[in-house]
Amino acid sequence: MSPPPNPASPAATPPRPAPVRWLERAELATGALLLLMILALMLVQAFQRHLPVADWVWTGELARLGLVWLAFSLVGYLAGRDEHVTLKLFDMFAGPRLMRVVWVGSNLVVAAIGAALTVEGAAMVFGSSPQATPALGIPVTWVHAIPMLGMALAVARSVANTFLSAPPAPTSDSDPLSEEATR
Repeated sequence: MSPPPNPASPAATPPRPAPVRWLERAELATGALLLLMILALMLVQAFQRHLPVADWVWTGELARLGLVWLAFSLVGYLAGRDEHVTLKLFDMFAGPRLMRVVWVGSNLVVAAIGAALTVEGAAMVFGSSPQATPALGIPVTWVHAIPMLGMALAVARSVANTFLSAPPAPTSDSDPLSEEATR
């Protein structure tokens, strides 16, 4: 008699629709570009300290903003693939039904918190704040656009996760989108 299929195996999880895979690629590309931007700006700052030129203060400001944008732009990607920070306490002793309840409940909690943060972000983006960043002069309302969008994507991905039968199967560490390559 063969053993029952493991719910976390790749064969047991249904394939994600193409628009979700495209969204994942766009989120991952955005995160990679932001990471490269931060790296380039930090290198410019490091070189400036050793050259007899005036400092470009805006590089540090943009690098700090980029770090915040990086975190919030990837929150939807991480929530959609069940790779966000979690406590896998129930995984050790829970059966499939309890795991499903925990999976749906945790995604609904993430969606509710993300919705509240999206509403607050929208108030900051669409509010009329006269403030601007000190070095670059970027309006603060623009600065909050990426975090608002990232949280909105996290809400959408968490709500979509509640309808999946199980958490997405883990993929190899070398290629985060490797399951698409097999389809």
